[in-house]
Parts: sequence; C-alpha cells; structure tokens
Amino acid sequence: MSGVSDASGATGVREGPGNPRRPGRHGNTGNTGGGENTENTSTERRRPELLREVSAEWVRQSSLRSTWWAVAAALAGMVVFAALMGYTEWTRIMENPDEADPGAFLRLTSQGHFYLVQFAVLVVAALSATGEFGNRSVTSTLLWRPDRGTVLVARTLVTAALAFAVGVLTTLAGVAVLTGFVGRYASVDVPLTLGTALGAGACMALFAVLFVGVGTALRSMPGTFTLGFVLLLGLPMVMQLSQAQVINDLAALMPGLAGIEFYAGGDVGFYTAPHDGFVNVVVVAGWALAAQIVAHTELRVRDV
Repeated sequence: MSGVSDASGATGVREGPGNPRRPGRHGNTGNTGGGENTENTSTERRRPELLREVSAEWVRQSSLRSTWWAVAAALAGMVVFAALMGYTEWTRIMENPDEADPGAFLRLTSQGHFYLVQFAVLVVAALSATGEFGNRSVTSTLLWRPDRGTVLVARTLVTAALAFAVGVLTTLAGVAVLTGFVGRYASVDVPLTLGTALGAGACMALFAVLFVGVGTALRSMPGTFTLGFVLLLGLPMVMQLSQAQVINDLAALMPGLAGIEFYAGGDVGFYTAPHDGFVNVVVVAGWALAAQIVAHTELRVRDV
C-alpha cells in the first residue's frame, strides 16, 4: 500500500533475524502453552493487525483525490437530478394541484440512485481494488502485511463504509432538494425517508463489497468498470427486451435490479420487481459474497 501502507506496517514488531522473539515471563522464547495457546495467540495477533490494516487503508483511500471526486460526483449528480425532477414535478402540480404526491420524494431519489449513485460507488470500489495493482505498490503492501486475506478484508470494510455514507447522504440531499420545489404541496414522511436512506446505504455498501471483489479478481480498472456496468444496467436491460417471461424474471436476479428493493421496495416508477421482499436482499448479498470468495482465492493463488 504505497508509502502509507509502509508506515502502517512498520508500526508492528515483526520477528526476523534482526528482531528476535522476546522471552516470555519465565525466560522461554518458544511456545510453552501447547497448541491451544498458540491458536489463541494467533487469533489475538490477527485482530490488531486487521485494525491497523483498516486504519492504513482508510488513510490511503482518503488521501486520494480520485476517491473524493467520485463521492462529490455522486452528491452533485443526485442534487442536479433532484433539481431537474423537482422542477418537473412542480410544473405538474401547477397545472393540476391534485398531482401532488408525497411518494414523489422517494420515487425520484430512488431513480437517482439507480441511474447515477450506484455507478459512483462502482468507481470508488474499482479505484480501491485495482489502484495498487496498476502502480505495482501492492508488492509493498503484501511485504508489510503478508496475510492477503487481511488486506482484502480491510480494503472491503473501508470501501463499504464509504459507500454506505454515500448512499445515506445522497438520499438525504435528494430529498432536501425536492422539498425545496414541492415541499409546500406534499409533506415528507421523515421515518420513511430515514429508512430509505439507510436502505440505500446498505445497498451501496454491498455493491462496494461486490466490486472490490470483482476488481481484486480482475486486477484491471477498465475491466471492473465494464463488468460493473454490465451487471448493474447493461445485461438486465438487454434481458428485459426479451419477450420470454422466464428471461425477464432472471433479469431481476441481477444485482442492479435486485438492489432496488433496498431503497425503493422493488419499484422506482419504471420497473417493478417480480420477486418481492427479502429475496432481493439475499440476491445482492449472494453476489457480493461470491465476488469476495473469488477475489480471496485469486489473491492467494496468483502472484502479484
């Protein structure tokens, strides 16, 4: 992990020829507690190592301007989208006051997530997963942190947390902008808005887990972008062009469409999920888990 990772790894005390193991309380340098003590010690060491790696990963990602450009693009995109849709909604209400609909707030912000925000999260995850492979600094990261699983888990956790924040903030920003246009004619359901914001955050976090896994396995930023676009929008839209109902139902099992359940209850005004409820949550989580398994396996068996 470039210079930041080097500093993080240097904070721990590593054993080696120049740094012999310190003796225990009774002067013994070996493991005297048997296999059980060895296992417990290994577990205790792994926990602080993960915390240190999470801290180093956060410093690395937060120090990259590209990360914040992607976050800013998500927020700006949602604000502009909400303003355009809010003005459209306002003109409809001016023509016919009966058109005022409290559900418009979440319907329109949900469309913003589908068309804009999820792709910003894809960019953040792709940058996180593939950046070090592109400049070869991954060799330095793995030199300081040989446990590749720890590196992947830390990277995934940091990216997912950032994506969760993006999902929540963009939802609240979209609703705030829409309120400025139509708030006088339709009231905002605050509990529902907060629930939707948390759902959007959870969805974006799972998308981050998915695409960190994809990026780690592919080790290619263009490849991650391409596959991400195909999974989120391209392939589901193509499958929906088919007149066969079975293919249309299979399209709902793609992560982009299944994710709508998190922030719109499976309905954003132009698409209604054929599978309602918890099954869509399981689908997105399943995609994310599968990507992480492939990434972990690829990272362990393939040289950097």
